[in-house]
Amino acid sequence: MIEMKNNSQAGIVKLIILIVVTVIILSYFGINLQRIAESDTGRANFGYLWQIVLKIWDWLVNLYQQYLAGSLGSLGETIEGFLGKN
Repeated sequence: MIEMKNNSQAGIVKLIILIVVTVIILSYFGINLQRIAESDTGRANFGYLWQIVLKIWDWLVNLYQQYLAGSLGSLGETIEGFLGKN
């Protein structure tokens, strides 16, 4: 359990470093993120991307509910029956 915590912390640290490096690179090329986010085009683009993310999320949830939930539930019951209830 401790190894998993260290891996997740390492992943978070890597993500933070990646974000900082990305912002530094964008700054080097003179790209102003605030101006992009506040512009009408930027808002429209972020809104469009957010809609795509929501559609993918809905598709994944649907996939899980239709195909995986029953299979994983029965797998869990099989394992539980094999190991015995505590």
